[in-house]
Amino acid sequence: MPFELGRPFGSPGDPAFQTRVLRAALELLEADAGPIIADFPDDAPVAATDEELEGWACPVSFGAPADEDDDGIGAVLQREIGHLAPWYDLAVERRGRTTVGVSGFEMEEAADYVLSFLDEPPESSPREGLTPGDVLKLACDDLKAFYFEAITAQPGAAGRQELEDWFWNETSLAKVFMELHPICLASDDHSMRGMGLHTLVPRIQTESFVDPDM
Repeated sequence: MPFELGRPFGSPGDPAFQTRVLRAALELLEADAGPIIADFPDDAPVAATDEELEGWACPVSFGAPADEDDDGIGAVLQREIGHLAPWYDLAVERRGRTTVGVSGFEMEEAADYVLSFLDEPPESSPREGLTPGDVLKLACDDLKAFYFEAITAQPGAAGRQELEDWFWNETSLAKVFMELHPICLASDDHSMRGMGLHTLVPRIQTESFVDPDM
């Protein structure tokens, strides 16, 4: 795709290109009728930070997601969280903020809650006014934010696509999300079904996923 998800005006640090995109979008308002679908004539240029991928060092390497581990996926996931915790703490110290915390869980608790939906989903919600599916979405959002904040604290520069590749190809949390995806789609809980349709797993990942048991 010419424009990455989350970068509708192109790469950061390129105001001239971003201005062109914005002006093209505003010109659509001059059309006599709509709705209108129009292609921008140029692909977004690659940001300098996206070209410096060779400089990224990833001291924490999990290897391939381990579904055959004798301890089970839950134990593997908890070990991942433990490995990433010091990097997450460093990220918070450097930035002075975090997006983690909307679920109210510690990360180990969030992982346990998410894993419970792969077997016997809880009948009641741990948070008043929210359905189990609502809390599941918050727990998933917290876990993914924790992973990405932790990995970006590590030395070097990584582009957006490299970070996405790392998450979806090398972490057990991504494997859990893939197993959770069809469960969400089949759920009667509106929040879970919405997660499965829109937010839990990017479409490109579901289209390229090959079940190792098939």
